[in-house]
Amino acid sequence: MCSGDLASLPPQEREKLVGWLRKWIRVELTERKTLAVQNRIKSAQFGKIQTIDQFNFEHSAQTRKHRTNYLALYDSVDLDEIPSAVFIGTAGLGKTHLARSLGYRACQLGLSVLFTTAAEMVNKLEQAKKAAYLDIELRKYRRPQILIIDELGYVTLDAAGSNLFFQVLSTRHDQGLGTIATTNLAFGKWNQIFANDAIAHAIIDRLTAEAEVYFMEGPSYRPVERELKRSRRKEKAKART
Repeated sequence: MCSGDLASLPPQEREKLVGWLRKWIRVELTERKTLAVQNRIKSAQFGKIQTIDQFNFEHSAQTRKHRTNYLALYDSVDLDEIPSAVFIGTAGLGKTHLARSLGYRACQLGLSVLFTTAAEMVNKLEQAKKAAYLDIELRKYRRPQILIIDELGYVTLDAAGSNLFFQVLSTRHDQGLGTIATTNLAFGKWNQIFANDAIAHAIIDRLTAEAEVYFMEGPSYRPVERELKRSRRKEKAKART
């Protein structure tokens, strides 16, 4: 229907039609936005969806301590405010959960995100180097507005792997992109991850330049999760009897 046809309609019918069109446009835009968010979440390759409302900040004194600062960072995520963070601590303290939550939030707000482990990223880069498509693989890790690198410190990198890791971090730093990392080792021990002190210091410098750093200590949350799962199973069993 052209504008002339619309103008020729009686006012009541015209208002009804315009109202219907506006409603249709709102629904269409909402569906497109939802699909775009879903695609960004899929492309992020989180492996597991973990959101902020699922995290128990009351678990320990350390998580309570970090609540205000973390939530401020979480709420500040925006196209013009790309987050960077480093979560340091032993296993079971929620480092990966908090990192994924920032990434999930970013996907909802229109930012591109990629989740990977440090070992997976370096292995893929080394394979790409051997197969002569290193530049293509480097772009994969340099391009996202937020790169989440999980489990940094669980695998020691040789000189070649350390150099590839540095290439990713250096480019992202220069481009002002967000990088989020989780690690089980304090910065003073990163020479155990990378080939030498010099490259470890260079990576720390670039990673922490704009990042919020969270030192996490306390009891593991995993025994609590196991107990919650047991309780849920018992409740389901009771409900069936």
